[in-house]
Amino acid sequence: MTDIVPAADGAIEVLVPQWGMGMSEATVVTWLVTEGGHVDAGADLVEIEAEKSEDVIKAPVAGIIETIVVGEGETAAVRDVLARIRPAG
Repeated sequence: MTDIVPAADGAIEVLVPQWGMGMSEATVVTWLVTEGGHVDAGADLVEIEAEKSEDVIKAPVAGIIETIVVGEGETAAVRDVLARIRPAG
């Protein structure tokens, strides 16, 4: 499940999920999209690593990748914003 927050301006903020009780942060391994690019709902968005395991976060909505907030190799806390998606339509 992807953690999301609707922003006041209508964008969707994709957050660092919490996969376990002890998880406090995650590192972005690889972005599978680029800023300004289109993404379909359910498509692979970003690979992250947390507590020595890697997983893929999927796009919660179709739209345009407005901003990538956390770059490859950077670490973010649980519930920090990873990216903003401008929903299609």
